[in-house]
Amino acid sequence: MNKVFCIGELLIDFIGKDINKGLKNGFNFEKKAGGAPANVAAAVCKLGGESAFLGQVGNDSFGKFLVEMLESVNIDSEMTKMEGCTTLAFVAIDENGERDFEFNRGSDGDYSFDSIDLSKIHKEDIIHFGSATGFLEGELKNTYFKLLEYAKRDDMFISFDPNYRDALITSCKLEGFINDSKTFVKDADFVKLSDEEIKLITKEEDLKSGVKILHEIGAKVVAITLGAEGTLISDGEDMAIVPSIKIKQVDSTGAGDSFVGAVLKQVADRKDKKDITFEDWKKIISYANKVGAITCTNYGAIDSMPYAKDIE
Repeated sequence: MNKVFCIGELLIDFIGKDINKGLKNGFNFEKKAGGAPANVAAAVCKLGGESAFLGQVGNDSFGKFLVEMLESVNIDSEMTKMEGCTTLAFVAIDENGERDFEFNRGSDGDYSFDSIDLSKIHKEDIIHFGSATGFLEGELKNTYFKLLEYAKRDDMFISFDPNYRDALITSCKLEGFINDSKTFVKDADFVKLSDEEIKLITKEEDLKSGVKILHEIGAKVVAITLGAEGTLISDGEDMAIVPSIKIKQVDSTGAGDSFVGAVLKQVADRKDKKDITFEDWKKIISYANKVGAITCTNYGAIDSMPYAKDIE
């Protein structure tokens, strides 16, 4: 079975439980595992595939908790490095109903290319780049670009999700983020974005025009998640909106990541990764839409992700 290698951040999310108190006045916080690439790896495994997480956590209690979480869902953590302090994110809702967010970056940005055992990665495997912290300055950014070059050289299947976070990418860093994203779009076989992200990166309000620009940059297949409406999928020649299923939403955290994991698990199962027909892409997206929707029906990203039997 081919494996999906996910590189990026793995961190602790502390979620404020006091209603409308924000971070300053809140006292009760719930600890959750966070990090989009790790969520993608978890979705792959819960759906019956194989994945590995490439990244760094602290050599502390939080880091041990996160590595145990990876292993509890059978994610390969052999290339997950433990050193320094774990990255922590704090989020709560303030008295105005706005999200209150603070980010204490630990050692995730120190993950080096030397930590990757390339002998364990094969040409038939998939490399997924999720960039929430990957394009922030640090060794992790260098590792991203080195691994991209390695994957290109071996003609591997490359997946990219920009994972834009306005709390991390300040206005002075925005153009750098956009340019870095375009570098990965150029070589990606599969690109997943939200409707907000495609408008940000292409500077086009019209989604179809934005998708055309992404294909011109080099993206092979583009998926734009549209929430309850489903997903817009395009291979550069054909385009369609694949509907989702109706659910009672509880928490959307991790839905996009579980969607990506579901797509990559199905692609990993195929021998024709680089030559999938548009009709087959629509089937892949339909299945992934269901996985993403079910993830929204409970709290906690990884805990809410379905197993393959739940979809069937």
